[in-house]
Amino acid sequence: MLAEMVMHSHGPWHDGGGPGWWLVFPILFWVIVLSVAGYLIYRGSPRRSARTAAEHTLAERYARGEISEEELRQRRAVLRGRP
Repeated sequence: MLAEMVMHSHGPWHDGGGPGWWLVFPILFWVIVLSVAGYLIYRGSPRRSARTAAEHTLAERYARGEISEEELRQRRAVLRGRP
């Protein structure tokens, strides 16, 4: 009887195909979770927030006519680290 069960058994997967795509889903889940966490950390970083606030102030000054378009572009380039 035991020999008959062993001969007809395909292991824990019962279809003989193995785990297949089910191994991909946990890995994909953690890649997505870690990517979202990394993006949220980057988005909330103080350096990026300060640069965004400075660019917003420049845009307001340009809208009020306090600085020219050329000055706006030059200052944005400096904020973004471009010469």
